[in-house]
Amino acid sequence: MRTLPKILAALAFLSSPAPAFAEAGAFAEWLSGDQPECIPLGAVNKAADGSVPLNADQFQFVRALFVAIPPMSDELPPGDRAALFLDGASKVVMVGIIDGDWVCARFTAPASLVNLIIEVGKGRPPDPDSPREDRGSSQ
Repeated sequence: MRTLPKILAALAFLSSPAPAFAEAGAFAEWLSGDQPECIPLGAVNKAADGSVPLNADQFQFVRALFVAIPPMSDELPPGDRAALFLDGASKVVMVGIIDGDWVCARFTAPASLVNLIIEVGKGRPPDPDSPREDRGSSQ
């Protein structure tokens, strides 16, 4: 499946009625605090109902997010690519930063964050003519 259809499928997945993202669904075993830093990519793919590879801009975005979310880290996680892993039964999305055949950094993402990740992937800069409070329009 090409990337755009996968992104559209992820959006449809997230727009359907779902429980809150407080639970980790199929990914719970890898999101508790007592897990190894890296887990096999094959095991994650087996547990997931699907995955969406992220582009280079999205990779940098989720890598920065990983560093900023609690518990905050003072170093970047290992990896050179990332993906969204989908659990259809629980309507959970896990972001994974991938290093070879290992997922070395991971966190769940609510729909609003997944939407931001998708927007980053579109590569469109904000419209400079759009009015925004933080720009202080002087026209």
